[in-house]
Amino acid sequence: MWVGEISLEALVIGLLLIGLLGYDRQAFGGGWLTYAAAIAYMFFATGYLITTVISRIAWRERRLWPYSVVATALFLIHFEVLNGGVGGAFDIRDRMRIRLVGACIAFACTLAGSLVLRKWVPPHT
Repeated sequence: MWVGEISLEALVIGLLLIGLLGYDRQAFGGGWLTYAAAIAYMFFATGYLITTVISRIAWRERRLWPYSVVATALFLIHFEVLNGGVGGAFDIRDRMRIRLVGACIAFACTLAGSLVLRKWVPPHT
């Protein structure tokens, strides 16, 4: 489930970057996948993957939203690590949009994952 959440986040954030930074109209799919691959690499490089997988494994609560809140906070923290690590790669307006929309994407993807897990995993008794 976690792999699906992360993959969906990378793909949708790739679309966000296409909207903000532009793309080659002749190669939309390739540009989108390039952005998504770069996002996936940044998830790895900043430690977002490891912190979210640990959080997903450790989180045993049956309520839907708490893990999504944790994952969203991790997204915001790791985005700042990424941006600071590369010396402020994004314009200040773009940074704000990426934080806002990226946080919504992280929340929505992890919430969807939690919904699916709730259907697959029986409640603890």
